[in-house]
Amino acid sequence: MVQSLGARGLLERRAHEQRSATGHPIPRDETGMLMHSREWIAIPVLPCASIGETLSFWEALGFTVTYRQDSPYQYGVVERGGHELHFGRVKGVDPASSHSGCLIMVTDAQGTHREFSRSLRDLLGRAPTSGLPRISRFRPGQTRFTVTDPSGNSVIFIQLGEEDRNVYDRADDPALTPLQRAIARALRLRDFKEDDAAAARTLDAALTHIDGESGASVAEALRLRAELARAMNEPAREGACHARSDELGLSGEVAAVKGKREAQNGR
Repeated sequence: MVQSLGARGLLERRAHEQRSATGHPIPRDETGMLMHSREWIAIPVLPCASIGETLSFWEALGFTVTYRQDSPYQYGVVERGGHELHFGRVKGVDPASSHSGCLIMVTDAQGTHREFSRSLRDLLGRAPTSGLPRISRFRPGQTRFTVTDPSGNSVIFIQLGEEDRNVYDRADDPALTPLQRAIARALRLRDFKEDDAAAARTLDAALTHIDGESGASVAEALRLRAELARAMNEPAREGACHARSDELGLSGEVAAVKGKREAQNGR
């Protein structure tokens, strides 16, 4: 009930602003609640440990604080691009074990990630990929990333359009070879579930059976496995991937795959 009162208070304020601007009030229903051009308005509210810290974090990422209430309870809203995130303080919330979040569709996921990473470096001196707050990595060919705020809310920014769905569905393509399918599944685990360890295990199993696979596929699998090893701070495993590429005469193929991915991602 506390959270809905915060949302209602915000709608009341906007009704006042609209009346001031147009001279015409927004009509109300028989209960006195504001009516809207749509029959329903959904306002999910994300929990936070501190409204001030949470709003400041999103403000640093280029959002605008449009509403803040500190008493009798904490409630706030940030907005960017015409879309809002609502937050309400929840007593005893544990950011480290939080599973709350939402999705935001954007027209340029890569550009948004680059901007947010730059903003985090300005705010924190680095763009952390672990702990709180954090931002997930963004690699060539990726269509989404996650920002986790100081309260543990994970907001996933997804490239608008069919590309994100196509990347996910590729692992189910029956025309793929076993190694190609393993690569697609590893990308699904890495990018959609943020499970680098599972992605690495998938590739390790597939790379033990490469007979009949193309050099390009083997090179892509080794490049991806080396990247995962680097992300998981496994320098020995990363080196082993590069050594195997050299042993198989695939160094040129690996470089070609990397260049193709980067070109696709506009880098």
